[in-house]
Amino acid sequence: MLRLIPIAALISLALFSVSLAQSSIDPVNKFAWGENVGWTNWRDADSTDAGVVVGPTFLRGLIWGENIGYIDVGDGSPNNGVTYANVDGSDFGVNIDADGALHGLAWGENVGWINFDGGASAVPPMPARVECPVPPAMPLARLSGYAWGENIGWLSLDDATHFVSLDAVSSPVLCDMNGDGLDNGDDIQPFIDFVLNAATPNWLEVCSGDVENTPDLMIDIDDLQNFVDCLLTD
Repeated sequence: MLRLIPIAALISLALFSVSLAQSSIDPVNKFAWGENVGWTNWRDADSTDAGVVVGPTFLRGLIWGENIGYIDVGDGSPNNGVTYANVDGSDFGVNIDADGALHGLAWGENVGWINFDGGASAVPPMPARVECPVPPAMPLARLSGYAWGENIGWLSLDDATHFVSLDAVSSPVLCDMNGDGLDNGDDIQPFIDFVLNAATPNWLEVCSGDVENTPDLMIDIDDLQNFVDCLLTD
């Protein structure tokens, strides 16, 4: 069992952390539906700038539900600097695997724990994840799948019309391996390092470098020709 921490302290800490950076969620596509709690807003927590920030290995910030209040997805300071341990209430939050899968726990001030691994138990399984952009049909990365709260039921990230996506600044750019927002010669060495397993990519880098015709959520030699073509095209 996770040890609960005082709500007032938790919210104060979360508000402080998200104040350091504006939400990376798109201002239009920012809503997810809870089957028993209605809409949740991932960008404008209670009509402020405090929202969710999607990072390379974890989420941080607040979701706002008009009917349930704040949901904290993490304070942005995991103890190991990379991912939340989710062992007790001192180090909890939602992590992101290299393949975009979401794992871990969020805390709702009025609804308790929300499990982002819960979608794997849905019928059919609908694990929560970050989907890479597929232009032009889906120009920005978006969330999909389901999370589960014992007190609220399913939180759907998978609606075709109302969903949560990253904004244009935060969404990965095809062939941008160094994360500067451009695809150019500076991306060649990072791409080679990933292919040779000299470095481990995060989900943003996988989305940028997995450019083969049938993506497999890895950066490998099969991506080489399309990567070269991508750089030469621009």
